Amino acid sequence: MIPVKNILSVCCFMALSSTSFAQEIKGISFSHQDWEIYCSNTGTCRAAGYQNEDGQNEPASVLLTRKAGAKQAVRAEFALGNFEQESLPAAKLQNIHFYVNGKDLGQVSVDGTEFPIMGKLSTNQVNALLQQAKQKTDIVFKNSNVQWQISDAGMTAALLKMDDFQKRVGTIGALVRKGKINEAKVLAAQPKLLVKQVKTASKPYLTLQPNNKQYQSVYKSLMAAQPTPKQDGFCEGVYTSDGVKPQSIELYKLSNKKVLATTLCWRGAYNEGYGAWVLDESLTGKAIFVTEHASDVGDGIISSSQKGRGIGDCWSSDEWVWDGQKFVHTKDMWTGMCKGLAAGGVWELDQIEAVVK
Repeated sequence: MIPVKNILSVCCFMALSSTSFAQEIKGISFSHQDWEIYCSNTGTCRAAGYQNEDGQNEPASVLLTRKAGAKQAVRAEFALGNFEQESLPAAKLQNIHFYVNGKDLGQVSVDGTEFPIMGKLSTNQVNALLQQAKQKTDIVFKNSNVQWQISDAGMTAALLKMDDFQKRVGTIGALVRKGKINEAKVLAAQPKLLVKQVKTASKPYLTLQPNNKQYQSVYKSLMAAQPTPKQDGFCEGVYTSDGVKPQSIELYKLSNKKVLATTLCWRGAYNEGYGAWVLDESLTGKAIFVTEHASDVGDGIISSSQKGRGIGDCWSSDEWVWDGQKFVHTKDMWTGMCKGLAAGGVWELDQIEAVVK
């Protein structure tokens, strides 16, 4: 997750503005009421708002995306769903208009007629929405047959968080707290993290069972390496009717005289997570913790895919890639709040973006 930083001499330092330097950016996530925001290591922020779940509003969402850097416009997409997941005649989905505080801002452009209906707002429609960011806002998509309403609860907080992350508060480009300062010192955009994948074994070369003599020493090394040991023994085995049962440890050959160790850490109603650590091939010494949410491993990639809830309308996804020395976190993505829009979710809200070669 750490971009290569520019190394400049002192003489060059005086000649370049502060925005010319590469900055290490750590992504963030934030949610408040019916809105959430994810900003990635590139500086790009994505804020999504959804319907209020009072039982009367059909599932709907608006996604506002803004890149880091000066003079960056906000782009807006939308997704309009249907709780019944039934297809409506195409004629009933035509001529959908966008309204802000009762003002008709014109027809929206949609892609297809299958739910969720996806589309983009025009520049004028986006600007009209943003002008209301600091006050109560009635956000509606409708035609004569159907209506969707986006909640404004949390919108101001989400957009203020976007301004804060991108260092726009008090500038002429801020969405919420505008000021007179120019955008010379706002957060500069960074390229996606570039990682070269070193392929490794796809199958374990050794499986240690709990009754194996070597198991206990390896197991203790793994547990000791957890970054935040849980008092309830989060990764000490799977709960069964007989209590906590330790799981087997599978070992995969990496490169550079290292191995990957995995063991089942936890199991829930519809998810399970494996712990993953890097060890010396001698299986001695200190283990290096990677994750306790792995779903799949092999070929130098650890991946995680977890449902937000059983119906699968929201997912989190992570990936770690072996670069020959360590596993690099190359993906941290969420598909958006669990609001019934569509199976698998509708958005890609990133905290980490990378290019893997």
